[in-house]
Amino acid sequence: MLAPISWLKDYVDINVSPEVLAKKLVAIGFEVEEIIYQEKSASKVVVGNIVEVEKHPNADRLRVTQIDIGGGKIQVVTNVPVVGGETIAVALDGAVLADGHQIVKGQLRGVTSEGMLCGLDEIGATVDDVVGQSKDDIICFPEGTTLGVDALKALGFDDVILDVGVTANRPDCNSIYKLAKEVAVALKTTCREPEIAYETVEGNVKDFVSVDVKNNALCPRYMASAVKNVKVCPSEYKIRQRLHAVGIRPINNIVDITNYVLTEIGQPMHAFDLRDLGGNAIVVRNAKNGEEIVTLDGKKNILNENMFVIADANRPVAVAGVMGGENSGVKDDTTTIVFESAKFARDSVRKTSRALALRSDSSARFEKGIDFASQEYGIKRALTLIAQGGYGEIVGGIIDEKVDYATTRDITFTTKQIEKIVGCKVPKKTLIAILERLGITCDDNVKSLTAHVKEDREDVVGVNDIAEEFIRVYGYSHVKPTLFAHSRLTRGGKSEKILFVDKVKDILASLGLNEAISYSFTSPKFADALRLDEDDKRREFITLVNPLGEALSVMRTTLTHTMCETLSFNVTHFNKEAALFEVSSVYLPKSLPLTELPYEEEKLAVGMYGPSVDFFTLKGVIEELLAGFGVEGKYVKANINFLHPGRSAELFIAGENVGYLGEIHPDSAKFYGVDNRLYVAEISIDKLFDLVKGGKKFQAFSKFPAVERDLAVVVAEEVAVGDMLDAIRGGKIKYIISSTAFDTYRSDAIGKDKKSVALSFTFSSLDSTLKDDDISQEMAKILSILKRKFGAKIRG
Repeated sequence: MLAPISWLKDYVDINVSPEVLAKKLVAIGFEVEEIIYQEKSASKVVVGNIVEVEKHPNADRLRVTQIDIGGGKIQVVTNVPVVGGETIAVALDGAVLADGHQIVKGQLRGVTSEGMLCGLDEIGATVDDVVGQSKDDIICFPEGTTLGVDALKALGFDDVILDVGVTANRPDCNSIYKLAKEVAVALKTTCREPEIAYETVEGNVKDFVSVDVKNNALCPRYMASAVKNVKVCPSEYKIRQRLHAVGIRPINNIVDITNYVLTEIGQPMHAFDLRDLGGNAIVVRNAKNGEEIVTLDGKKNILNENMFVIADANRPVAVAGVMGGENSGVKDDTTTIVFESAKFARDSVRKTSRALALRSDSSARFEKGIDFASQEYGIKRALTLIAQGGYGEIVGGIIDEKVDYATTRDITFTTKQIEKIVGCKVPKKTLIAILERLGITCDDNVKSLTAHVKEDREDVVGVNDIAEEFIRVYGYSHVKPTLFAHSRLTRGGKSEKILFVDKVKDILASLGLNEAISYSFTSPKFADALRLDEDDKRREFITLVNPLGEALSVMRTTLTHTMCETLSFNVTHFNKEAALFEVSSVYLPKSLPLTELPYEEEKLAVGMYGPSVDFFTLKGVIEELLAGFGVEGKYVKANINFLHPGRSAELFIAGENVGYLGEIHPDSAKFYGVDNRLYVAEISIDKLFDLVKGGKKFQAFSKFPAVERDLAVVVAEEVAVGDMLDAIRGGKIKYIISSTAFDTYRSDAIGKDKKSVALSFTFSSLDSTLKDDDISQEMAKILSILKRKFGAKIRG
């Protein structure tokens, strides 16, 4: 927010330097990002008088001038057709102009020149800022102007502008008047109200225009007034200079008044030419699909029903809160105008502004929020400026279409509540006095206080806001550092579930896998790529309303597809091998279309490929992961469409299915455009966490040596090794502490449709060293189980 100090002084007496004022504003919560001195836009440019002009001896178009600068004379060579006697602006040797150029004494065609005559561009001014100046001419001052003084000061460019950073919770301070209130608080003085004084002529605004608000939710207040016999002309110098100081280009007196009120009061306004309002009507409504409007910037805009417009009886004449229409703006021959001062819903303005790619000062203010009080202040201030400038006759009455709203908001609290929030002692009288300086009156109810907050402070809604308003003025220095003697400390940290996931990632990373991260959005084609059955629940995916594209148009119900895409990407980019994992959520709707949030299940996906990778490599990773949590999994032959039927398994823990692993089926692999064998596992993190969250149980290990025994048996090809191990583990074998398969062998000597499986067993006792007889008895039991259940024979 650019705030010229001279403008602030209209409302509050400022008797401190700009630097001190800036510090005081910072102390009450308003950061001053920059202090801009207008007179420093160009340096060493002074007022001079041309006392002598001679023709340049070596150039027909150049003149040699002698210029009196008050304390002496300098010689300047120029191509400006001066005749002598002019009082001008001259840049001296060493001057720095507004565009950064430096003036240096030198020779021009053999004659010394000690400076340069300046126009408006050289000092950073425009024709709107200086009365009687032409854009292409040098600056000329009236006779009698003091010589040698700074030219910018002589032109009235002696203001200081504060660039104030206004926080999002204080949109009301995006105005000179409201910022002046804060300055008054900082300086412990009073703030004057905006001058509102004008006379009306006979007649009523309703005789000129009607207003019909069709949607009060998007326009809770709309005010209109009329001015007839309007004189469209340039604004007075003060208004033009102030608008230029805050970065707004002056246009004409009527438009400038709307921009002046926008900056001063914070209320966006618009002026309509009554001739262009069909039926002399203003209808505030939603646009119709396909309606068009050409805005003031000359852009043609196609509207839809979600956009809000100001229309006449026939067509839109303005995009509400954003920009007026080219067909209804003020023109040089305008004679009757209608002022608009309204409050529009901030989200509606933002969405429309973004959709149409239209930005304006008005839309920026509406998006930040406008309070209910600003509409009346704004329109009456505009009418006051019309009266002061003699720009027209103000018609009686103001149309005010508004919803019912509370003009004050009561907040009851105690000083103890404030003390608990701010962390220091709060004197009641000081609290009341500070709040009243902020425009918040208080009733002392002895045991409590009731604050009455006016409509212009929409940011103050509760006791915490009252505490913030108090402490920023009272001073944060009153908050003294204390020990936590009377406080309860909350120890930060990660939840048990997050720590579990961290451990999963650590284990997989220690095994040489890299973590992958992918979008939760995917293509609806994933279901066909994975050859899912038509009744598979994973085909019931959530479709996005506004997707980035088809490839990212649905929420994924499995991680397998995105892992396959990631592996495929690595293959096609000539990476010979990859070992990846991802922990993320899948989104399972409870019903479609959605009536409530979907169930989000956290899952782990592991993906691998490479010359040394096979099914057992992937299975080994999963086993190591489970071992890290002290659990064992059971692997059951899988019948999953997208997995190879002979190289896949479902994973069970404590009888519960927690996932699957295996090689991607060749038919599915073709979809991903690779010939490599891809190995993928997908495990439910949620289920795994529930099964292992109790932690590992301590089990004492034997101080006596363990004994290992191997056994090779021949079984039918269709016998699963996992089933053999499960049978042994369930056979109540004494002393056995582990059983694993370490080799599978096939040959003609073994027999057709037969295989040899080598098993290893470890035995141990907590009480004594085991003897051969003890182990032999248990090995006989194992062989008996294998013979009885699987027809196993000892390999010869």
